[in-house]
Amino acid sequence: MIPYVRSRPIRQKVALLIGLAAVVGLLLAGVAVVVYELRTFRPRAVGDARTQADLLEANSIAALQFDDSAAARENLATLRSRPEILAATLFRRDGTVQARYAAPGAPPPPEPLEVGAHFLPGRLVLVDRIIVDSQLVGWLSLQYAVPPLWRRLPEYWIIAAVVLLALGGASAVLLGMLGRSVSAPLLALAGSAREITETRNYRLRAPLRRGDEIGALTEAFNRMVSTVETQQEALQQSETRLRLALAGARMETWMADVAGDGEAAVRTLVERVHAEDRDEVGARVRRAIAEGSGFEVEFREAATGDEERWTALRAQVLRDGRTGTAALVGVAQDVTESRRVAQQLIQSQRMEAIGNLAGGIAHDFNNLLTGMIGYLAFVQRRLPPDPTLHADLAQVDRAARRAAALTSQLLSYARRQMVLPTVVDLNATVAALEPMIRRVVGEDIVVSTELEEPLGATRVDPGQLEQVLLNLVANARDAMPAGGALRIRTRNVTLGAEAARLHADAQAGEYVSVEVADDGAGMTPEVRARIFEPFFTTKPPGAGTGLGLAMCYGIVKQADGLIDVESEPGRGSRFTVLLPREEAQDGARDDAATAQAPRGRETILLVEDDETVRALIARMLREIGYTVLEADDPASARECAEQAHGRFDLLLTDVIMPGGNGRELAEALTSRYPGIAVIFMSGYTPDVVLRQGIERESVAYLPKPFTEPALAAMVRQVLDDRTPPGAAPPRGVQELSPEA
Repeated sequence: MIPYVRSRPIRQKVALLIGLAAVVGLLLAGVAVVVYELRTFRPRAVGDARTQADLLEANSIAALQFDDSAAARENLATLRSRPEILAATLFRRDGTVQARYAAPGAPPPPEPLEVGAHFLPGRLVLVDRIIVDSQLVGWLSLQYAVPPLWRRLPEYWIIAAVVLLALGGASAVLLGMLGRSVSAPLLALAGSAREITETRNYRLRAPLRRGDEIGALTEAFNRMVSTVETQQEALQQSETRLRLALAGARMETWMADVAGDGEAAVRTLVERVHAEDRDEVGARVRRAIAEGSGFEVEFREAATGDEERWTALRAQVLRDGRTGTAALVGVAQDVTESRRVAQQLIQSQRMEAIGNLAGGIAHDFNNLLTGMIGYLAFVQRRLPPDPTLHADLAQVDRAARRAAALTSQLLSYARRQMVLPTVVDLNATVAALEPMIRRVVGEDIVVSTELEEPLGATRVDPGQLEQVLLNLVANARDAMPAGGALRIRTRNVTLGAEAARLHADAQAGEYVSVEVADDGAGMTPEVRARIFEPFFTTKPPGAGTGLGLAMCYGIVKQADGLIDVESEPGRGSRFTVLLPREEAQDGARDDAATAQAPRGRETILLVEDDETVRALIARMLREIGYTVLEADDPASARECAEQAHGRFDLLLTDVIMPGGNGRELAEALTSRYPGIAVIFMSGYTPDVVLRQGIERESVAYLPKPFTEPALAAMVRQVLDDRTPPGAAPPRGVQELSPEA
């Protein structure tokens, strides 16, 4: 019963409560009536009977005193109008009956009773004495009808019916008001909640009708919906950010139910794992399930194509405390590209470290070569004519120059050599080198070229570009000792974003490409991974330095380009060089003067920390007429300039020295002595030092090792072009080839 009532609408509940209240009220009223009747009916009946008896006695006194029976009977006859009086008897003083009245159907008179009220079944008998002036004149016996309780109750049903009708009307009015005031708003609120739930449209609101409790409930409901709407919007934004972040990171979420020992989940996970990695991945997953912990593992995916793909799994065991079930919840991320980038970064850092070492070695070696080449020139000039001796010295000179070329390659790899990039036609460069290429590879190798027209230009140092091509050709020749075919191809290339991500530091854009392909022995993946490392070579000892491809890598990177290799054992190799495309063409480079400059009489302040190199340069300058002031570091150079009172025309200084550097020295002296010219010389990294803080001066740079004609030409050119005091200095970088 109670569950049934709980499930009913409020109006029915209220109606039921009203009905129950009415029934209980009627029952209580009935009990009250019964109790009332039982407690008050007899006293009321006795009182009514005594009143009637007093009236009869007053009217019967005369008839008793004069013994007038007829008058007594007439007096009793008036009781016919009182149906509740069943009978009445008037007795004389001696006890004889004077007059009697009996209603039709009245029961016979009872035996003589004592004076007083006597209740008999269905009637009340009242016996009373009639006394006048304290004298007994007679008696009166009066029978009063007293119906039983069940006969008296029907008169209360009318009252009960009226009460029920009134209660029913009031209930109908109350239920109507309840429907309009409570049920209808609550049903409207429930309808709004149902609509919001079904449509998941949290912008809907329940109508706010009044300011009573229902209104307060509706307002609270609307506030709750607003909060849910805000939370839903935040959740959707969070889910969107998470989805985009997962997509950007190439991650996906996954879940696997762990039932029993979890073998089903393990089998599901290892289906996508490469066969060689399945045992390790399966063991990691089983251990995590057994311990109820998480795991992280990287593995190769089962073969999905030619490219090897790597995936990282990260998961945690999630247990439901209510049901006791467990599941693996985690993310899977494609880490193929990140692993490739990491390997490329390691390779780049390794090559950068080796480049730093190579650059430092080249710096020191250039100082040695400067002295060797310079003093060798002095010896050659002063020896008597002797063909054999001069031939021997020529071999020494060639060896020194080959060593200088080797240091140039080291600096190119380290990307520290100052270069002069110009706009170059790649087709013209290949065509110009083709005769030399044919001589380099020999007659047993067929050379073919495929040059795309029109081909975009590129900005690169022409000499370095030729070095790259000749090194690639030389490597192709060495890969075909028994002869073969060499193909050189140029073309325009557009590098897309997807392709650019496959190369470290690559930018999407337009490029020109040159490919050098051979059908030689090819390379294994292990050799291909190390092919651009300096000093790495597969040639026998003495057959190669291992710097050719490393130099190519450095030159191409310095030109903001890319170099790639494709090779398989027995199927040859193909090197592809991509250089940024240039649309505009500019003129050919104006090389610095290479002829021997005229002699001079100016004064030159020479600053060089290497004693051998300083003595050599001073001797070279003095032999062509210059006055030379020598200093071995910046501090002594300042003292020498002070002692000369600034009477010198040119500062010829090394870049990197103990106790300071040439840039700071040049700034100090040109500020104190305006009008002096400056030439920097170094066997190391001019682009790093010279381009920091010297933008206000015209910078002339002479790389080591250099020859006497190159030094004389540079000094003469700078002295002739120097800026008069007070004039605005020119800007730019000049470089004279050390072979001049």
